Amino acid sequence: LTEPPVYCSINGCPAMTASNFSLLNGKAKSGKTFFLGSIIASMLDNVGQLNTIQGSLPSDKRKILYFDTEQSHYHAVRTVKRICSLTSDPNPANLIAYSLRPFTPAERLSFIEAKISKTPDLGVVAIDGIRDLLTLGINDEAEATSLTSKFLKWTSEYNIHLILILHQNKNDLNARGHIGTECLNKAETTISISKDKSDIFIVSCEYSRDKSFDDFGFTVEEGLPVAANIPAEGQKKALDPQVIPDENHIQTLNLIFKESRKLCGPDLQEAIKYHYHVGIIKSRDYVYHYILKNWIAKEREGKNIYYA
Repeated sequence: LTEPPVYCSINGCPAMTASNFSLLNGKAKSGKTFFLGSIIASMLDNVGQLNTIQGSLPSDKRKILYFDTEQSHYHAVRTVKRICSLTSDPNPANLIAYSLRPFTPAERLSFIEAKISKTPDLGVVAIDGIRDLLTLGINDEAEATSLTSKFLKWTSEYNIHLILILHQNKNDLNARGHIGTECLNKAETTISISKDKSDIFIVSCEYSRDKSFDDFGFTVEEGLPVAANIPAEGQKKALDPQVIPDENHIQTLNLIFKESRKLCGPDLQEAIKYHYHVGIIKSRDYVYHYILKNWIAKEREGKNIYYA
């Protein structure tokens, strides 16, 4: 077996390859669509964007399908025009975009599947808002598994890369639901986008099957994303839980368990990641620290494990 061709690299790291999918996530208005636009623009003409993104689609895989599931027709068109303005061609022939807001989740999914199967020379498919492909919502396990299986089928069968955006809820404890968990387990690269107090968007590689890229930032000037330095106070620091004062931990735990006295492991780790700006591996250190301090306890209900 040979390594799959790299369709997009970020900071020199192979972030998006053929026959795989990547996941972009973050809070509402955190810059996900702006960042996705920069990725697509880079792939359209294989020119760098934001001093970090480099598209490299092969000559026989240059077509890109872009599906917007949630914006109004006006805002969807504005997003696509912004992508085009980042390239050397104001109307690139290899970009085909659709606004699917008026349709039902089932109709959207069927439409996307049909276009993927009938588009020649297809290299990349971007879906801005996979939550809107779910009829039963983000927490239905069977539907989440079925949809993720379709993603795997499409990428393998058509040798494409699929870029997915999952909009998180305002409640940090249930930001991604079952569909997020499924995508997280199967994605080649998971990228989070957040916004700091100085209005700089921070892009971080949360998980990668290859080398992870370092955090970088961008801002928006005159409607277009522009590379920006991350302020020192905005850079993520993977602090050990032992160096954080106990009162800070207690305060955070009170927030995490405010709505429910017990949480499953993934929800607890997501909350820790959100509050402390750490990755999934470091979040486990926090869980162990809390157990050793007797601040939380592990409980089993049948086959399920909860933290109370």
